[in-house]
Amino acid sequence: MISVLFVDDNTDLLVQIRTFLEKTGEMRVESVHSIKQAMEKLKGRAFDVIISYEQIPEVNGIEFVSDMNGIEFLKYLKSQGNTTPVLLLGRRGGNKVAMQEVYNGLEITLPKGGDPRQYLVEIVSLIKQTTLRKKAERELKVQNEQLAIILSATPLGIFQVRNGLVEWVNRPFVSMLGFEESSLIGKEVRSLFRTPEEYDQVCREFLIRHDSRGLGYSECRLLKKDGSFLPVHLQANPLDSRDTTRGGTFIATDITEKQKITDALKESEAKYRDVLQNTQSIIIRMDTQGNITFFNLYALTFFDYTSDEVIGRNVVGTIVPQKSRVQHDLSMMANDLGFNAEGYAVNVNENVRRNGDRVWIAWINKAIRDGQGRITEILCIGNDITDRKRSGQVRISTDSWKDLVVGDTDIREDIFDAVFHICTEISIEGREGKPVGTTFLIGDTASVLEKSRQIILNPFEGHRPELRVITNPELKENIKALAQLDGAFVITGDGFVEAVGRYITVDTSGVSLPPGMGTRHNSVAAITSVTKAVGIVVSQSGGGITVFRDGRILKKITL
Repeated sequence: MISVLFVDDNTDLLVQIRTFLEKTGEMRVESVHSIKQAMEKLKGRAFDVIISYEQIPEVNGIEFVSDMNGIEFLKYLKSQGNTTPVLLLGRRGGNKVAMQEVYNGLEITLPKGGDPRQYLVEIVSLIKQTTLRKKAERELKVQNEQLAIILSATPLGIFQVRNGLVEWVNRPFVSMLGFEESSLIGKEVRSLFRTPEEYDQVCREFLIRHDSRGLGYSECRLLKKDGSFLPVHLQANPLDSRDTTRGGTFIATDITEKQKITDALKESEAKYRDVLQNTQSIIIRMDTQGNITFFNLYALTFFDYTSDEVIGRNVVGTIVPQKSRVQHDLSMMANDLGFNAEGYAVNVNENVRRNGDRVWIAWINKAIRDGQGRITEILCIGNDITDRKRSGQVRISTDSWKDLVVGDTDIREDIFDAVFHICTEISIEGREGKPVGTTFLIGDTASVLEKSRQIILNPFEGHRPELRVITNPELKENIKALAQLDGAFVITGDGFVEAVGRYITVDTSGVSLPPGMGTRHNSVAAITSVTKAVGIVVSQSGGGITVFRDGRILKKITL
């Protein structure tokens, strides 16, 4: 139902119009007989539309003087903030009477005299259109107000540009730049950039760089009121996708913190590269296939290569001998690192310098992952542990790491060294040309014997004690020969060979080791987890040496 305030001048025509409107059943008409009465009525309630005379008519040649005419009435309504649509009735000379919607310039002319019904239908239609239009305007105003609230609540700076001039800005954008809103409106958008060339570059980037939503974007700096520049990620929704200079809607995200982090990372990376190049450790990066992607300055000097001679080449054939077991280890390294993201404490390999010299390097390997967690590269940090104090065969020095193995145990360092070097010889030589796998358990002998059992006659049973000491040079060959038997060697912390051929009875279900390690490794991991013993396993399949303590791999050596 449309509510109508009808200012009736008591002429026949207005009476006809009012009567017709009332009979439509779609309008509720309230009549007043003067503009003064209309003004009083509007103080107490609102109407959808007002119909009023434009000028009070003459009666018998006498013109009545009212307080105000229709135009003055409109001025009054505007001064009161009343935006109700007004239709004015006025004479247009001769026999014509016009009804016009003042705010939108619409006009219907009614003939004076005759049957006015068809025109009255048009009046009804005009009233409906006016009412609907006003309703749509009110709804649009509410929506715009809500949108303004939303756009002001977002942390994003939003502004609109047309023909190079800023037309509208939200509050966050004003706050970002520190300007007053009035000083931004009408400002040339080009002046918000450091230079005209930078503005042109940003416009070009909008055309060639698009995000997942298809919006052009650029990372740039905008001028603030204090003369400083704000780093922003700027997105563009242009009026013309082929020419962003024509204008559009732009969204600015403050990336000050991101820029600080980026700058800090750049500085950190520069320092990192400097450290890598000048550290006294061998630092190499390679992909999972063993292709070298980085060689620091110390590594180049140590192996006697230039950067061009190694970058892009495989480690096998450069720093790893062609027929080395390390080739197999490289294929397993990514899997091992995937199992244990930190790698092993030390992975000792036999490497070769350019002149053919064999060296032992203790490597710490770290996985480098992509955004999905996949290993893409391996960072290898190595230290030369070649023992050059002895004449003859080059051996692995344990000086830099054995204290981590035997610390807080009953194992003497010289005893560990003796067992370890026997293991390296078994790994390299095997027995009669065949690879041999074996296990040594050192220290905490009582607990080890309690958690194992004899599976063969103990070959050392009844021998004199001095012939059962591991440091006795005459015992080494016997140890190598007995390594072919099943079971583990049990050696006390002071070097006494307690037994050979022991079967470990500890439950291994709680052990978790990388793929490729068998029963022997699992058993040793299990027994070292429940005793203070140190276990050394020589793998028959690969010849690698693995050192266990506290149920975990402490060292992995590839010979």
